[in-house]
Amino acid sequence: MHSVIAKLRGHAQEGIENTQGEFGRLSSLSPLSVKLDEDPEPLEEDELVKLNPLNWRPEDVGKKVALMRCTNGQYLLLGVVE
Repeated sequence: MHSVIAKLRGHAQEGIENTQGEFGRLSSLSPLSVKLDEDPEPLEEDELVKLNPLNWRPEDVGKKVALMRCTNGQYLLLGVVE
């Protein structure tokens, strides 16, 4: 069990190296999807609001969000941009 967890953790860490921040708009809650911006504006430090995925509401669709693009081709949703 511990070796499986260690292997999964290792793969996750590999994907986070050399990441690049991106922005997009939340386009659907089910399934959760984001349309990426082609020309994102720089993000100020105090503009990002931490997300609680358990509290997604229909009103959140259309909000601007910050994402992290990983080298393994996956995205990590970081938060809503105010």
